[in-house]
Amino acid sequence: MINNFVSMIKDTFVNLDKTALHILKHGLFFCFILCLVSLFILLLYKFFTLSYLMFYIGLSIFKVSIIFSIEFIICAIAADKIKKQII
Repeated sequence: MINNFVSMIKDTFVNLDKTALHILKHGLFFCFILCLVSLFILLLYKFFTLSYLMFYIGLSIFKVSIIFSIEFIICAIAADKIKKQII
């Protein structure tokens, strides 16, 4: 059961359209950069506790980067399926 699910997910990413894969890679790179910025802000808060606002800004940017990465993955798969008329 689990092996079928894993192979289905792997096949989905292997068979992505070139354009969708390109957008997915750049989107995930953007999310990775956002994540690094948020971690840098959180490290600044950890070592130089200036204000709680810095903590909330770092945490919010981290949440946004995670949400964007999930949305890039879902939208790339959906756009590929629509383009191939599978849905």
